Amino acid sequence: MGIFLKIVYLLALIISLTINLFPQGYVCAVGGGSEDYNSWSDAPYSWIVQKSDSGKIIILGVSSATSWLPDYFMSLGADTAFNKTISSIAIANLQETYDELITAKAIFIRGGDQWDYISLWKGTKTDSAINYIFQNGGVIAGTSAGLAVLGDVDFSAQNGSVYPDESLLNPFNNYMRFEDNFLNLVPDVIFDSHFIERARHGRLIAMLYNRYFSTGRSLIGIGVDDRTAFCVTPDGIGEVMGSGAASIFTIDNETVLEPINSGNYTLERLKCEQLTKGWKYDLNNKQISYMPPSAKEVDTQRQTEYPLTNIWLTGSENISQHIQPNFTGYLSNVNTTKTIIFSHPGFAAQLTPIKNYLDQSSINYEIIYLSPSILNDASTAQLINSATNFVFAGDSLNIISFLKDISTIVGETFREKSVFFKTPQFFFGKSGKTTSQFYTDNLYTDVYAAYRGKMTNNPGLNLFGDLMFESSLFDDSDFYENRMSSVLWGLMRNRKRFGIYLHGNAMALLNSDEKMVRAYGTMPPIYIDASQTSWVDSSTFLGNNAVGPRQVVAMNNIRYNITTYDGNGYSIPEGRFESSLSVDDEVNEFPHDYILLQNYPNPFNPVTVITYHLFIGGKVSLKVYDIIGNEITTLVNEEKPAGNHKIIFDASYLSSGVYFYRLFFGDKSTTKSMILLK
Repeated sequence: MGIFLKIVYLLALIISLTINLFPQGYVCAVGGGSEDYNSWSDAPYSWIVQKSDSGKIIILGVSSATSWLPDYFMSLGADTAFNKTISSIAIANLQETYDELITAKAIFIRGGDQWDYISLWKGTKTDSAINYIFQNGGVIAGTSAGLAVLGDVDFSAQNGSVYPDESLLNPFNNYMRFEDNFLNLVPDVIFDSHFIERARHGRLIAMLYNRYFSTGRSLIGIGVDDRTAFCVTPDGIGEVMGSGAASIFTIDNETVLEPINSGNYTLERLKCEQLTKGWKYDLNNKQISYMPPSAKEVDTQRQTEYPLTNIWLTGSENISQHIQPNFTGYLSNVNTTKTIIFSHPGFAAQLTPIKNYLDQSSINYEIIYLSPSILNDASTAQLINSATNFVFAGDSLNIISFLKDISTIVGETFREKSVFFKTPQFFFGKSGKTTSQFYTDNLYTDVYAAYRGKMTNNPGLNLFGDLMFESSLFDDSDFYENRMSSVLWGLMRNRKRFGIYLHGNAMALLNSDEKMVRAYGTMPPIYIDASQTSWVDSSTFLGNNAVGPRQVVAMNNIRYNITTYDGNGYSIPEGRFESSLSVDDEVNEFPHDYILLQNYPNPFNPVTVITYHLFIGGKVSLKVYDIIGNEITTLVNEEKPAGNHKIIFDASYLSSGVYFYRLFFGDKSTTKSMILLK
């Protein structure tokens, strides 16, 4: 009987602990945006009223506000609602402030600046009153800056806001300031607002990376779109309401976070469950707990598509920015006997930097200005057939996509050269979007295109059928939502597996034989792996002046991948970076003391760069061998400090062929091959 009672006691304790993982109150995290009658806000704000038993709602801020929001809450059934300004520590610490606040059934924290709330309210009677209401079953809600203080850890904005591009460049930059001792309402969660509207995915990802290495905590990051809410009940179940999505990022057993080294880092397979209206998520067990009937199943066993030829993509529309080193690197990597440039008449003036460089380098080239009238022109087809490499530059993607039509002799010839002869292809800026089977367009003129359902899904050249691509991600913040939505919406809409975002001087090389992508440049790429996404959904919200629903989607089990290391290859079928895959056939376990990357360019003529990264300092030897194992030269043979190292290898004295380079470090070594093509 004693053993039985112990078992019963332990079971009761486990049940009690499970129930009490979450406190007893309710939380409604609103991603910002203007509320309105008979619109997106009715559902979450009615939820606040209902969970507070239609009782008193006090709306907090540090400055005065209009009566619109109190009136709105009362129209939804609240007994009473009013604004209260708490603009100083002194007011926040008044007993009368505490006494008044605890009479509320719900507290709503307005938008503004979360540092005001933290610096003025933390540790005061206002802080205590909010927690009292929460612990006694009340509702704590907030929008924008109000949302930012609802988590267990808050981005404090003590030094001002932090932008996604600067967050990706340095997850430990001076603006990354956090607060972990204020309110602490939702365990292990950090919230972010205005999520897709401000393309804050990179920012929240960087915050999770920062907290992981600064504190050892694997937080849940929840990014809530504007005009959207994530409402959490005491059992830890959160439901998405409103027009957009809640993107829930978690670190699981597939995630690899490499520590920052000499300013570089790699983040691999960070899990994201992006959920729209009606989807529910269990924060305790870190899993989706409910899918609405609108969810659609995806066949994860469908045929996988890879690049059909080697493809170069760039991160901006600034052609001059990419002449050196991206375009020159491409040309040194391909046969330049005949370069064919595809463009359209309206883009002729912008081709000048390309023409100037080719003329100065005495490279033979022709320009084909695409139009319907040339698609069955035999001389144009003959010109394409003579090409040894292709270059694309233009902003009218529908015209560039004329080449997809294999019922024309020009389209058929281009397809044959691309697929059967694997002619390499370089794409400037957004022209690279046409490499996909389908691409997202109509997002560059109306800043509300994605919000108003105006983006279009157009057929492309189908050189990499499973790809969705977007360049210039962080150009002009007014277009952030359009650009961020374009890839995610395209992946969902077309059931594709792989997305790439590039920005600025970045370039990505997709290698057909290796099924690998390598990126170079200042801003790291964002790779999205949707190969394991098995359920999708989309918003049904119609905004003002909309032609269709907001183009925000739900997708389960998305994996985000980011690296700042130039040339750190990402295996598309494996969904992992070279730095986390075993690359040495002689060593079963990857040597974690260093990383040896693939040389670039490869093939090369006659100069290439070999990059390696040391996580600890030590003696390094780097040697080059020919195909039968004869040592050609020693490039490095000395002590090297921890960090990123590059060595230029000039093979001008060698003949064309396959060579190997091998790095020795301690008792480990790694060998890679490279191709000299003269």
